[in-house]
Amino acid sequence: MPANPNYEGVLPAAPEMFSRWAAFQTWWDRSNKEKAQIAEARLLTRMQFFSFKGVNPSGSTEQSATTARVGLVELSGKNRAINTLIIQNRSPSKPSEETLAKASDDTLSSQQETGVADDQGRTPFAQTKLDIKVVDSEGDSMIDPPAPGEKVLVMCHGYGAGLGFFFRNYLSLSQLPGYKIYAIDWLGMGGSSRPEFNFKHSPKTPVNDVVKQAENFFLDALEEWREKQQIEKMTLLGHSLGGYLSAVYALKYPDRVEKLILVSPAGIPESPEAGKAPLPPPPTQTQSEPSSRPSSPTGSEGSNGPQQPRQGPPGWLRRLAIFSWERNITPQSIMRFVGPLGPSLVASYTSRRFAHLEEDEQKDLNSYIYHISSKSGSGEYALSTILAPGAYARWPLMDRLKDLAMPTVFMYGVQDWMDWRAGEKARRGMTVPTAMIRVPEAGHHLYLDNPPAFDKAVIQAITRPWDGNSA
Repeated sequence: MPANPNYEGVLPAAPEMFSRWAAFQTWWDRSNKEKAQIAEARLLTRMQFFSFKGVNPSGSTEQSATTARVGLVELSGKNRAINTLIIQNRSPSKPSEETLAKASDDTLSSQQETGVADDQGRTPFAQTKLDIKVVDSEGDSMIDPPAPGEKVLVMCHGYGAGLGFFFRNYLSLSQLPGYKIYAIDWLGMGGSSRPEFNFKHSPKTPVNDVVKQAENFFLDALEEWREKQQIEKMTLLGHSLGGYLSAVYALKYPDRVEKLILVSPAGIPESPEAGKAPLPPPPTQTQSEPSSRPSSPTGSEGSNGPQQPRQGPPGWLRRLAIFSWERNITPQSIMRFVGPLGPSLVASYTSRRFAHLEEDEQKDLNSYIYHISSKSGSGEYALSTILAPGAYARWPLMDRLKDLAMPTVFMYGVQDWMDWRAGEKARRGMTVPTAMIRVPEAGHHLYLDNPPAFDKAVIQAITRPWDGNSA
């Protein structure tokens, strides 16, 4: 890919989070495809030897031990493409599984004793030879099947998020021996294309049929993506709403999932009212822009499932939330509606929820969240179809998970607002081996809150034998 002299090897810094002028400029550039790529690239550049538009500030990457690419995988149909990150470690001297697991244990013990992780919260196996390329030309392809005998980990984000949210985990997980890592943005979310999410249903249509239509919007795309990548079997990891969709995919395509890792999954608990709640009208381009503000600008933190018991919001705010939910008014559509104020809404959320990150990390993540949220509405409209007001699933996973045919790990943060007890209850009805892992010093975004412990848990789920009696 030819070098772009405009970058001179350095990506432009992320805009200041609370500058009115920067907010206006960010809003003005919201439809600029390259600005969105740069926002994603800023997070991924935290892995060394990043190549954006053919320019690499770290020097030559010809001898890189680990290679990675990010770009779109085109699917059939109109405006259907999956944004994909592929990371592969080709180092001839990969650490053994035992060494890697021990290193994760040592890192976690050190963090628990001192309260301080390394500069990015990563395991000792820092990646020093990583070449990531943004693929955006017709001559490049994001089809990269695993080699014979190579295993696969596919990572899927939650609602309101994207593959960039795992930027603190890719380094250590990419060192897992014998594995190739794929991270995707769900169709209609993140950096993926935004096809119209609009299907008709009548009051007489069974709720489960409508939910299944919404689920298949994502599942059909994931399955076609898997076929194009020629992945026979994968370990599938999904966070929050992505955990819900990963579980449903595993139920629909059991032969394609070797292990299932559900990270703070949405949609497990049951609620009698959820199945009776009225379905929202199918979204339209004219119907999706509201006239009120949400409490947070994205749904990635507070709208994916029932929370741990705490004091509820005032009655008027709860009624407003239900009113918006029932009309398919999403946090993203509110952010788009307020125009130049949108970046400030996102900054308020990012600075509050991710206050533990370094300032530069906050700025990079904030810019990324705005760009993936300001795109035209699509997959975001599935939220109120899959989940009823109150964020309980209309078709709960509690009874559906018993039909899973592969080992399954449930993972929650100790301070997670998602109720881990629902996952524990679901485990008891399952016939396959299961494990429950609770990550210390972490909330709902446990992979960002405590990366060493999260990475250790994922590595443990993949490499270590465990059974139904696992803790």
